[in-house]
Amino acid sequence: MSRTREKTEDVLSQLTDESGSSTEQNDALLTTADYVPERAGTVTNFVCGAVVSLLGIGALLVAWDLGFGSLTQPRAGTWPGILSALLILLGALIMLQAKSFNDAERLTFNAAAVGVGAVSLAVAVQLMPHIGFEIPAVLLTVFWMSVLGKEKYLLSIPLSVAAVAGFYLIFVTGLNVPLPRLF
Repeated sequence: MSRTREKTEDVLSQLTDESGSSTEQNDALLTTADYVPERAGTVTNFVCGAVVSLLGIGALLVAWDLGFGSLTQPRAGTWPGILSALLILLGALIMLQAKSFNDAERLTFNAAAVGVGAVSLAVAVQLMPHIGFEIPAVLLTVFWMSVLGKEKYLLSIPLSVAAVAGFYLIFVTGLNVPLPRLF
């Protein structure tokens, strides 16, 4: 039996009164705080470390193309190169400790939302040079809030427009950052 089911059954048994049925008040006490997720296994930990390392290697190749420069005269690839090396190192450490590390949660279908969010961000970034940052940024925040966050459109649309307008005022008007823009 999984630890999640054991923990849930323990909580339910504590909340059951003498007659064997739980009361409405006790049912309200069982919250998401009582949920204990299943632990990730060795294979999951190793694969996660490998993905982090591969991401670091890919970023290192891009940084290499940009040129590293030196610490006294850094170039465009210096900072991405440093972060890439850290990703590779951390991924390797995760892989080395895959068997003994037991504080990671098992990957579930809900983890797909992270991938969808990353892909939607990549699409928005690709659209920005062509149609400006305003429309993709509004669409991205509405998508994240309404689809991934399950927020109502009545709330997510005005909040997204207000957030993008705020960024426009701060970065374009106030700081003169040369963002690709439509207006």
